[in-house]
Amino acid sequence: MTGINRRPIPQGDVNVHSNGKLTVSASNGRSYDLRPNGSLASFHKPGETASFRPDGHLASLHTSSMEINRGPGGQRTIVSRRPDHSAVVSLGRNRGYVERPVLHNGTSFTQRTYVVNGQRLSRAYTSYNFHGTVLVHYVPSAYYAPKFYGWAYYPWDAPAAYSWAWANAVWARCDSGYFTPTPIYPGATNWLADFLISQTLANGYDPDPQSAACPGADAQGGDQLADADTAPEDTPLSAETKQAIADEVRQQLSYENAASTSSDPARASDLTDLPQVLTVNHLFIEDQDLNVPTTDGDNCNLSAGDVLRLTAVPPADSATADLIVVSSRKADCFAGVTVTLALDNLQEMQNNFRSQIDDGLKTLRDQQGTNGLPAAPYAAIAPPPVPADELPADTGGVQGQLIQQQQQADQAEAGVTDSAFATTATN
Repeated sequence: MTGINRRPIPQGDVNVHSNGKLTVSASNGRSYDLRPNGSLASFHKPGETASFRPDGHLASLHTSSMEINRGPGGQRTIVSRRPDHSAVVSLGRNRGYVERPVLHNGTSFTQRTYVVNGQRLSRAYTSYNFHGTVLVHYVPSAYYAPKFYGWAYYPWDAPAAYSWAWANAVWARCDSGYFTPTPIYPGATNWLADFLISQTLANGYDPDPQSAACPGADAQGGDQLADADTAPEDTPLSAETKQAIADEVRQQLSYENAASTSSDPARASDLTDLPQVLTVNHLFIEDQDLNVPTTDGDNCNLSAGDVLRLTAVPPADSATADLIVVSSRKADCFAGVTVTLALDNLQEMQNNFRSQIDDGLKTLRDQQGTNGLPAAPYAAIAPPPVPADELPADTGGVQGQLIQQQQQADQAEAGVTDSAFATTATN
């Protein structure tokens, strides 16, 4: 046994489940869920829950003030929500954002100020209530002329070959067994699908500065094989899955076009919110590390770039939805397992989908007629994009807040073992 599994479980009342798993209820409200092979699956005490991989490494930690999810390669997502309704979110060693409420021109927004490798980027969101949950919805930075959306929506007159600037990037090498760009693009929707996938994978790449190996290269081994819901190898993005994503990009373009011509901002949001895409078989692309429950009672990991398919429209009183994993990387949830996700997780995937399509449309407009892309009709690009009303800049020390949060997460993770195995437990 490795990691936390080297420590003996404290004495307590033992409940043996029909599937061979055990639950040990110990002192001071502590409980331990064990797999059939004796490895620790999760630990609970008032105000704290932690889950562990079969190899003994931490998978997730939830406290009253912080949520931490770790990918198989050690990559980490940290979410801290504060009493003033602001939040700090670390998406790796060099990427994260600070979220805060902003009132601008009489409208309430949520502003996220991102720091990516030292560069700042601001994005705006509005909130709405769905199934009793408040969700934040991405606001496009600009809308385009209807003819531009039409040029992006329909197939091009002739297929186009395109050379991606990231072709030799380290993340592309690490994910070469999972994602292969389309060699010839019949239209913009397939190009935008590859833009979306590649940017999501690139953003999720979080290399260990002490290692030349790809993240997660050695994640699957030894006791890790004991977890039936963990993929032993990549399940690559198939041509069929990529085409299904391109079809959803095409549908999103029609929503964006309708929103761009709407004189009612509230109606524009209705056209592109999560409820619009909560349809059976809709695909979602994970955009960060997440430890999720499976419908068979286990837990497994999702990471940026994994693809999931909605199995059923969630009931009106439900804040969660069940999805089947379609494609995933080694040591993530295996393809075919059904997992349960909160609606706000799906909204975050939809936000990433929309923001990447937004960035892709800008790139497509800027590069049309170059690098193998066909030229767009003059009527499609002559009207300049209509920019959104820019929010006032967040002048706070975003980078410093992210560094402080990561230090606090280090302390919280280091304290899990003491919390779980202290001789005299405290709440």
